[in-house]
Amino acid sequence: MKRLLVLTLALLPALANATQITLILSDEQETDNAKVCIYENATRTETVTLKPSQQCKHTMTFENP
Repeated sequence: MKRLLVLTLALLPALANATQITLILSDEQETDNAKVCIYENATRTETVTLKPSQQCKHTMTFENP
């Protein structure tokens, strides 16, 4: 029973990190009707489209596929 508890506690951080990833804002592009925020790290790139009046966040968390 004690081994099962230790194994479960050891796996919890890995499971918590497996579902989300935080990326840093790398670029912003503005058009007449939208602002595109580009977030990336060494292995992944995500884009978010906002209204022109909104600001891009410095970091953003995304779900891992």
